[in-house]
Amino acid sequence: MGLFDTNLSAEEKYGKACLLTFSGKQKSFEKGYKIFAELDQNGFSEAALVLAMMSQNLSEKYQYIIKAASTGNCEAIWQSTMFMPHSFIPNKENPADALWENTCLKAAERFNVDAMNEMGNVYNRRKNYAEAMYWYSMANAYGHKDGRISQTGLASAWLAAGAPRTFLSGSPRFDKARFDCAISYLEWNAGMKISKPIQEIIAYVLDGIPIAAFLAGDIFESLNNDEMAYKMYNAISFTNDPHGLRCYADMLMMGKGTGRDPAAAQKYYELAARGGDREAMFITGEFLKMTNANMAAYWYGLSHVRGYKSATDRLQQLANR
Repeated sequence: MGLFDTNLSAEEKYGKACLLTFSGKQKSFEKGYKIFAELDQNGFSEAALVLAMMSQNLSEKYQYIIKAASTGNCEAIWQSTMFMPHSFIPNKENPADALWENTCLKAAERFNVDAMNEMGNVYNRRKNYAEAMYWYSMANAYGHKDGRISQTGLASAWLAAGAPRTFLSGSPRFDKARFDCAISYLEWNAGMKISKPIQEIIAYVLDGIPIAAFLAGDIFESLNNDEMAYKMYNAISFTNDPHGLRCYADMLMMGKGTGRDPAAAQKYYELAARGGDREAMFITGEFLKMTNANMAAYWYGLSHVRGYKSATDRLQQLANR
């Protein structure tokens, strides 16, 4: 099989390049690098992200990231913010601050949990607690540990102050439904594990608010109520929420609240992976590692670039088996 085998898809070439670069052999690494470079030249944005990771030159690294971001690659959009100067409390009247914040917000709206947490930090510093609470809650629910820490700290302050349950002023972006869901979820995680927060979130599930279904599913899972958790995740299985899709796939894979269905689970894991969920990327690789090493390496590689350590370990194992 040639280095640039035309019978391989771009994804399979990417996976092959991952295996070569993780082999521990210099000549193989060089071959893998050439494949990534070829893919980048052909507009495959994920290859640009890898080349950025490999580069020791900050200017070159930035150019690769911007190139990937220009295609709409969410991870690249988020990474580009790390090269943008900005104030501790961004001022939208300042062009540099406005660019950084708008770019960060764009990544957050595309389900990047790091960007979600950062938007929580921004609004918290501005004392715009409505939007801060929304983003912290989303980062928390989607598994960002710093989001959980930040949310818990803000929750403690709110509870000490009496935790007003009114929609705060100065929050034009998010409607009352999404704010109420965030506050109910906050109260739940802060130890107020009573029925009221659940009932309020369920009411919004019935109103068709997707994030409410995700938060309710998370709560019911913590209560070991698999049947209700499955129903909540099922409600968002038709959306583009990658984290919700991964949770729904988990229920199918483990047979929690429904019959076990690995084939259906694999379908939803891949949908979640294509939406940007790094854990789903890793799991999709697990499904493929015994039948298609290149495609397994493709998914492990994407997960690795997004900082999922288990994917890094698995790539090393697969490259040297």
